[in-house]
Amino acid sequence: MRKFIRTLTCLCVITACGTAFAQQHKLQSGPYHGPMAPMMAPEAPAAPDAIFFSNLAVDPCTGNKYSSNNGFLLIGPNNCGIPGSTQWLAEPFIAKGSGAVTRVILAVTNWGICTPTSNKFTVQIYDDNNCVAPGLPGNPLGTPVTATAAAAPPATSSANFGTTGPLLTNGVRYWVVLTTSAAASQNGTTAVWWEANSSIEPFNLNDGSGWLAGDIGGPGGFQVQ
Repeated sequence: MRKFIRTLTCLCVITACGTAFAQQHKLQSGPYHGPMAPMMAPEAPAAPDAIFFSNLAVDPCTGNKYSSNNGFLLIGPNNCGIPGSTQWLAEPFIAKGSGAVTRVILAVTNWGICTPTSNKFTVQIYDDNNCVAPGLPGNPLGTPVTATAAAAPPATSSANFGTTGPLLTNGVRYWVVLTTSAAASQNGTTAVWWEANSSIEPFNLNDGSGWLAGDIGGPGGFQVQ
């Protein structure tokens, strides 16, 4: 019933407004339809204590660490998909250890529906100290770095902080924040932060149809180390 009500509510909003984009809704990508990149080669495992957070988990059916069935747009105003629109994204995580961030691996690639004029974006860690608007990113920590959106799934993008990344404390909540700047290398970026494989919440109505895929809208795939 909860899934039905949620779906009905969304349909009512779209019907009343004519388009989902007429409201302040998060811009979704839909399934990836462009050329796929070669299957990713297995990476050497990082030391367990070096991984502060990860929701990158291999799907046994596809062999991929994230889903390209849906994601959310990471775009600058000169993007080639929805010109004039900008969308930045943020995801929270709780650090599983203490130490300095050296790299953030992201399930970010080009959207694949057009050829963008840029493919760079900015990555920064934020704290969770936002008492004015709880549940939103707080204050930026350290220095932001630039990452390059991978050409296509199932590749990943990497934001390298080197030895000067922000310090994290075990058990504390932080945010990974992705933005685009006014620079020519970023304002035309037309990318997607694809959902983690764990994002789907299946449901069963006990009507003989069995298990059905849950709502889209889960977190983007990433790993902080």
